[in-house]
Amino acid sequence: MKLIYLSLLFALTVLTVKAQNETNPAVEKFARFYKANQADSIFSLFSPEMKAAMKIESTTQFLAQVNGSLGAIVKTRFAGSPASGLSEYRLSFERPVVELALIIKDNLIAGIQQKAAEAAKNDPAPVESPDNFSVNNKVGDLHGTILLPKADGKVPVVLMIGGSGPTDRNMNQGQALKSNSFLMLAEGLAVNGIASVRYDKRGVGKSIAAHHPAEVKLDDFIDDAQLFVVKLKADPRFSKVIVLGHSEGSTIGLMASLATKPDAFISLSGVGSDIADVMKKQFKALAGAEDFKIAAEVLDSLKASKMVNRNLPPALSSIFTPSTQAFLISSMKYNVTQEISKLKIPVLIAGGSTDLQVAGEEAQLLAKANPKATLKLFTGMNHVLKPAPADRMLNIQTYNNPELPLHEELIPYLSGFINKIPGRK
Repeated sequence: MKLIYLSLLFALTVLTVKAQNETNPAVEKFARFYKANQADSIFSLFSPEMKAAMKIESTTQFLAQVNGSLGAIVKTRFAGSPASGLSEYRLSFERPVVELALIIKDNLIAGIQQKAAEAAKNDPAPVESPDNFSVNNKVGDLHGTILLPKADGKVPVVLMIGGSGPTDRNMNQGQALKSNSFLMLAEGLAVNGIASVRYDKRGVGKSIAAHHPAEVKLDDFIDDAQLFVVKLKADPRFSKVIVLGHSEGSTIGLMASLATKPDAFISLSGVGSDIADVMKKQFKALAGAEDFKIAAEVLDSLKASKMVNRNLPPALSSIFTPSTQAFLISSMKYNVTQEISKLKIPVLIAGGSTDLQVAGEEAQLLAKANPKATLKLFTGMNHVLKPAPADRMLNIQTYNNPELPLHEELIPYLSGFINKIPGRK
């Protein structure tokens, strides 16, 4: 699912390089030309296939987007040989949202791929949270934090479900994302008399042992969320249980809610469109004509639950790996607008007007499917729930500002919605 959410962040940027022990002339030239803003010179480094796929116009646009988001190149490194005759070099940036991988063949750039940013060895330790609430998914323990307000008697509790990628309980992903948004949300809700549970996804943080050795499907994350809901519903400390899902966690929380029947469901920045269609739009905006055509064919096959074994261009082969294909097939079987129409509990669907990853129109699609739902679009809120302008570069800078508070209207609005929900008898 990285493409769905990270390629929408594909406003990358590249600039000054210090080569490591293993270098390549094409990589060195790419960095030098990028620093000089010479898109035509970078285009000259491409293989014939890359030139046909990207075109000079797409290359210029891509580099402008990159230049607006990630800042300068701060390091290059050799990352191995993904296939015979190919070498991979990683570019790390001033703003480490993601890295770029240059795929080199015969000293030409045969592909440019997006990769998760590598955590720096001297990176500050993530915010530690008490490990005091867990469930077991038969593979291992899923660990989380329960935060209780100072209150007498029963209180509402919110289960927070994170989005795609290796997201921990605080809505962080190592070097790639440091928002602390779930931590701030939990603390804000507690001030308003509302308890919360947030957890590390399977394979992440203290839940690393709960990762199934087989290919992970979206259903696995749904099953995990159900375990937490069932445990919270049985806990006598709570008057009502609310499921809150963020981004991909919205789909996970929706399906878990249909199965476990909590007292309410909240979707934050959730997608309402068909996943295949969303991805096609991304490819059309970012890829060359030929790559877009191939990607669309692959997505159509996956939507029909058919794995693709054909040889793919380098730019697509790292996206449509067997494990990613399996995950996408498992995700595409869910029609979120149909599913949310089945919910008979109170529903809040919220989004932000400056969300670069999930546009406000997605929230409107979900709300249209469930007319009884409450729809709220927060002006000036982005995907990580922070106040942010529409400018892409400034918006993405908030992703790695863990001290930046949440959008000022978010916690009061959520608290008001939660406190109005009837309690369980």
